[in-house]
Amino acid sequence: MPESVNFDRIADRYDDTRGGQGRGHAVATQIDPYLPDGRLLEIGVGTGLIAAAFTSLGREIIGIDLSARMLAYAARRVPGRIVRADASAIPLPDASVDACAAIHVLHLVADTPAVLGDVARVLRPGGRLAVVGGGSPDAVSDTGHIMETMSARLDTYRLRAARAQPEAVIETAERHGLRLVERFSIVREEGTATPEQAAAEIEARLWSRLWDLPDDIWASVVEPTIEQLRRLPDQDRPRPAVFHSPVLIFEATGAVPARHTR
Repeated sequence: MPESVNFDRIADRYDDTRGGQGRGHAVATQIDPYLPDGRLLEIGVGTGLIAAAFTSLGREIIGIDLSARMLAYAARRVPGRIVRADASAIPLPDASVDACAAIHVLHLVADTPAVLGDVARVLRPGGRLAVVGGGSPDAVSDTGHIMETMSARLDTYRLRAARAQPEAVIETAERHGLRLVERFSIVREEGTATPEQAAAEIEARLWSRLWDLPDDIWASVVEPTIEQLRRLPDQDRPRPAVFHSPVLIFEATGAVPARHTR
């Protein structure tokens, strides 16, 4: 089984390339009303953009992440509330948090069932989990079509993405006593990259699906993608799009016995 993705290598560029504080605030404010008051755990807290937004809304936050370099940024935004840990082995007692957020993270973990199982363990009965998935556009542009085709050909990414699809997450969560209670989408407009920018981002391996690819896969899948992007017309014209990110809200039923206390 592949390991969970560690974002150490992108920590210094993460905020500038993933939407920054504005996107973090938008996500937090849209899911906050669906979560009970009290202590909130964010798994995959990263640089703390979303955790800081939750803090500004008056929440007590705990954040965990695998990446020490990402957590160095998070610790400045949410001091004293950040821990380096794997989401499948959360260093908290059973039934010790009121809510949990997993935002754009389940497609990056090695073992989705183990993560959801440990989240169910640390949530109190009646506590809630918010899962936010990756966005899909209303309409796929020529640039988006080429990049989606590339991603579909990358085996590891495809397998991870399949495990993080809403229906797969719902099925797994229910096995751990997490009952789906709300389902909706976060909608955002983006002036997406021009073909030239998209090609440059791929060459810089900006996205995690491009990290650690074998040379033969890079040559056979990625390099042709870059060439296709650079053959598109209007190289300097952005391809704006409206994205919909699926949101699943689960409630802990207390049906799964507590396993242990760390």
